Amino acid sequence: MKSWHAPVEVKVVAGLLVGLPVAWALLDLIPVLSAGAGLAIYRMPALALILGGVVTTGLVLKHGSARIGGLVVSVVFALLHAFLLLGAELWFNKLFSGLSFAGYGYAFVLLNSMPLKRHLLGAEA
Repeated sequence: MKSWHAPVEVKVVAGLLVGLPVAWALLDLIPVLSAGAGLAIYRMPALALILGGVVTTGLVLKHGSARIGGLVVSVVFALLHAFLLLGAELWFNKLFSGLSFAGYGYAFVLLNSMPLKRHLLGAEA
């Protein structure tokens, strides 16, 4: 298998944008299995996974627009998790929303870092 040569910042952003929605979907298994909630609960984690996957694919293929798309995705889902944090009743939902808010915020910061800009733009950055 061919290794992906990229700075650590790029790999962390890719991991956050794909890993957080997967963890969110796994957390949503609790109400589906215990309370019998419908599968509509997976709409937002699926959207986050699709958008995060598109941004991650752009980062791997070194598209400059992937950085802007990643910034938008990070802001939108960080705000969503901030509101979920305020509205959650169960402690583990509050904990996960707080950690996801921090994760998307960190991804936003890393998307503005110079190693990621050099990865996408090369010597122009």
